[in-house]
Amino acid sequence: MKKTKRKKSIQKQVITGAVLAASLLLPISASAASAPYTLYKVGSTADKATSTSFGQVYMGGSTDVDEAFKWMIQKANGGDFLVIRATGTDAYNSYIYDLAKSMGKPLNSVSTIVVNDLIRAGSDSSLIDEINKAEGIFFAGGNQADYIDFLEGSPALTALNNRINQGIPFGGTSAGTMIQGDHIYDSISAGSTTLDSKTELNNPYRSLISFTDYLIQTPHNNNIQTDTHFEQRDRMGRFLTFLARNIQDGEETGTSAKGIAVNEQSALLVEKDGSAKVVTQPGSINAAVYLTKTNMAPTTCVSGQPLTFNNISIYKLFNGSTFNLSTWTGSGGLAYTLNVNGGVITSSTGKVYGENQP
Repeated sequence: MKKTKRKKSIQKQVITGAVLAASLLLPISASAASAPYTLYKVGSTADKATSTSFGQVYMGGSTDVDEAFKWMIQKANGGDFLVIRATGTDAYNSYIYDLAKSMGKPLNSVSTIVVNDLIRAGSDSSLIDEINKAEGIFFAGGNQADYIDFLEGSPALTALNNRINQGIPFGGTSAGTMIQGDHIYDSISAGSTTLDSKTELNNPYRSLISFTDYLIQTPHNNNIQTDTHFEQRDRMGRFLTFLARNIQDGEETGTSAKGIAVNEQSALLVEKDGSAKVVTQPGSINAAVYLTKTNMAPTTCVSGQPLTFNNISIYKLFNGSTFNLSTWTGSGGLAYTLNVNGGVITSSTGKVYGENQP
């Protein structure tokens, strides 16, 4: 079993308070205003256990990808679907519940847990019971630091990993994707500051870069670093910096570091055997997923100096492209190579984000 390890952290302020339920949905709060979370449910309040099949969704943020949720709904097989978030509303409930009905694959229920007290919620027995009863679990967007404070070292994390091991579909979007790899840029040191690719390439040990490792365990997230809102927010530079740090910090070797970076309105759907496909939301712009593998250690990855890190293999997948995470090979995508010299990225295609769909 992988060991959870925090490389850097700062004390976070615990968020408290109650969240009011929408009038058309049923609020089933954990008994009192002081409860560490609020639960909203649509559908049956009686548990229904069903036979499920595993799948993992890495979604890139912005507008949700309907096909990804349809895929998870199929795998949840009429059971109880759970959305977890640290901020926001219960809007996913009606969206997922209605989508399942429209497919002719109705779910028994869809629930949203909004975690109000990040520390206490991870040990709350009623929240853990909701995880144990779920036939599908999805983490919404937000701030991955909140999810790490909620999950790290907690009984809730143990329950989540047990359910994944038992074969339920699991996934997330934006921050909910950021927490899915072996290595997580946790945003704890950065707080509300967004990392800029150029700045991080010029100093890969900038104090705002911090990681948490080995949190969530799935069949094929070994050696993986994730990133989201990728091309839209020009995050290639920071992503390559993260991969270099994974190696330089001793978590990976020069040839073992891998990454999954997802553009907005895009999703990678991973089966239990490691086979995967890309689905995108109709009308999306620059929808794609980037599968990355290193072939050597960085030449220069030290504090205060620009990164030099060469021969990084990229496989860019488009809508309908396939990939196998077990063999790290793909079909229907674009293979190219990136190099970083003195903090400047160059590409074998002449473009950092490759070309459009071939």
